[in-house]
This record gives sequence, C-alpha cells and structure tokens, in this order.
Amino acid sequence: MRYTNRLYAQSVLVLTALCVLTSCGPRVRPVILQREWTANAEFAGDVWASEVARTHGLTLEVREGSELLDPLKVVRSGGAHFGVASSDRILRENEGGADLVILATATYKSPVVFLTHPAQRIKSPSQFRGRTVGIQAGTNTDLVFKSLLRSQGLSSTEMRVVESGWGTTNFETGAIDVLAAFDYDEPVQLERKAVPFEVIQPERYGVRFIGTVYFTRRALIREDPQLVQAFMDALVEGWRNALRAPSDALAKLVARFKEIDKQKELQSFDRGRPYFAGEHGRLLYASQERWNEMAATLISLGVLKSFAFEANVDYRFLESALNKGTAK
Repeated sequence: MRYTNRLYAQSVLVLTALCVLTSCGPRVRPVILQREWTANAEFAGDVWASEVARTHGLTLEVREGSELLDPLKVVRSGGAHFGVASSDRILRENEGGADLVILATATYKSPVVFLTHPAQRIKSPSQFRGRTVGIQAGTNTDLVFKSLLRSQGLSSTEMRVVESGWGTTNFETGAIDVLAAFDYDEPVQLERKAVPFEVIQPERYGVRFIGTVYFTRRALIREDPQLVQAFMDALVEGWRNALRAPSDALAKLVARFKEIDKQKELQSFDRGRPYFAGEHGRLLYASQERWNEMAATLISLGVLKSFAFEANVDYRFLESALNKGTAK
C-alpha cells in the first residue's frame, strides 16, 4: 500500500511538472493587433485590452505603425490577426478584392477638422476663398476637404491648396491660413503652446465620415470565429475601462510605450472622448446610416464605385461583446 501511494505521489509530481512545462490548463492564444500610426491616445483602450486579454483566452500584442507600414498589407499577409486603419481605405481595398471585414469603429466619426486664425475671422468654409489651405494629400484629410468643398459648392481653384506637412509649424507662422487637422491632436499641440485658433467642424456642413476602424480577414472569421469573438470581448472590456478611468489608461499606455508624453496624450484622450465613445454612446459602433452616407459621398467623389454594408461590415462579434458587458 505504501508502495502504491509512493507511486501515486510520484505520478502527481510528474504530471504537475509536465503541466508547468507545457502550460497545462486553458489554452491561451497569441493575437496581434497592428495599428496604423505610432502610439497615441487612440491606443488607450487597446493597451488595456491587452492586459485583460488573458481572461478571454488570449495574449494580445498591440503594435505601432508608421508611415512605412501598411496595416492592410500586414493583416492580409497574416502578419497580424487584426488591424486598425481609416474606414475609406478598407472600402477602397475591398473593391479591389482585399476581402477584409470591419468589426468595429475606433472613432465612429472622423476627427478631421479645419483650424483657422481668430484674427482672420474665417468662420465657415465659404471664407476659404482666396486663402491658403493646408492638407495632407492622399489621406482622409484630403477626402474630407474635398467633400466639404463639394457640400458648399466650392472649388479648390478658388483657394491655394498646399501640403501642410506634419505638425503645426506652418499654421503657427502664418504660412497656412486653414489647417486640416485631427481634433484631438493639433489643437492640443496649439493649446500647449498657447497659440489661439478656432475650429470648423465638417459635420456641421453635412460631411459625415467615419474615422478609423478595426478589421480582419474574412478568412479568419470563417476559420476561427471563436478567436475573433475573444478579441472583441477583450477590446470592449479594454475600452470600457479606459473611458471610465482615463488617467489609469494613460498610465498603462505610457508603461507600454515609454516615449510618449503622458500629459499631452491625456489631454488628447479627454478631447477625443466623444469620438471614442461610439455613436449614440454605443461603444465601437457607427450606424449603417452613417456608413451609407459616407459611401455615397465617396461614390460622388469617384473614390468608390458602389457600396454594400453587409459586404464590408460585420457587427455580430461587437454586439455579442457589448451584450456580455451589459449582462455583468
């Protein structure tokens, strides 16, 4: 009997050691989220999601982007499971056969705004005539600008349109009268330098674009819907926590990306809350109506040929994640 008990005890020790070596227990799967730009306030919910991901059966790595990195190519090639990019890019690439699926919106409305100098009294787009307007060609600032002009019956030939470059220097020096900007980036930079400015919101003139979105390959949804759901569950939890506790969220962000300015990004996060909170307060959500409006504008600009909501957007995983959070 003692011999049997000794053998049993030894077996338990061996099994325990094997479990330690082979990570016995619930399977934890590695997942990569590829962002479009370098770390900033928009990462806050993602970083928090990476901290709670293990409770959803995942390890989540949030990767920065750059001017030289295309998150669509990374996701399509399998270099990342999920990505974040501007909504119009996903729609355009899908027309070319990319077969990507939008799972949620990072910013349900575009943060593109136009900054003007108070002393020049440029209060509306109609007063862009004869002015120097700085945009970033080929980006969504360019598309929003063209849409804004179209909505007001204006032509770019009525003003001087130039490349703005990065940052606010050209605006500060007066080289640019109107600067296309992100509402929670350049305005914060100017506030921190005590440079006065005024903001023109394209939405007030009927331009209703969606900002950045979370996306994946359609093949991943088909092959591994459980993984997609686990990612969305972690993402919803991360963003809920970040919006409830911004200071904690930014502390986590700085701990992960040490080079960023916490105070500046905390100000950006506070200014960006209306964009991050989702349409009508529904987290990570933009309505089909808004998608249709943006698509109609892109079609009128010749950027898209057609648009079908169901072919591009799949909210099933988001809805499930939101409902789970509500049940808690």
